[in-house]
Amino acid sequence: MVMNLSEDIVSKSKANPNLATMPRDKETTSRAAKNDQDLKYLNRGGQTTIILDTTNCDSLAVSSKYLVERIPFITKDESEQLISQLKQGGHINQFTNILEVDPTKSNWRTIISPNNSTHRLDKFVVKPGYSPLAKALYRCWTFHEFCSEVVFPALDLFEMQKS
Repeated sequence: MVMNLSEDIVSKSKANPNLATMPRDKETTSRAAKNDQDLKYLNRGGQTTIILDTTNCDSLAVSSKYLVERIPFITKDESEQLISQLKQGGHINQFTNILEVDPTKSNWRTIISPNNSTHRLDKFVVKPGYSPLAKALYRCWTFHEFCSEVVFPALDLFEMQKS
């Protein structure tokens, strides 16, 4: 979106666009950085630049604490079992607990629930589009997903620009 701003719009803009890219998405992050350099050149060092936030949406480790906070009614034991299954399936790094496989394109559902593609233990929904576990894994992956952690820094930015 920011990459498609016209020179006319950029020169009239009073606000600095805040772009929170996903650090795993190297292409978009590098394009945004180049766009930022181009905008600085167009404005001859003016105030209108993209504020690149490459720290707030970094990948998260998949931990039992994280899953208990994000998935309704999951217990610590159940979350540890899930993590163990995903590690055995090669989806989570054994040491860092960082996802190694994109959960939007992988077979993680069949790893944790081989006999039922929509529910795990008849308790947890794993159906695409409905699964809190899927959303939690997508956030940990942070390639395709926007993360809520950028909301407060963005609000602070808007408040600063108002004054």
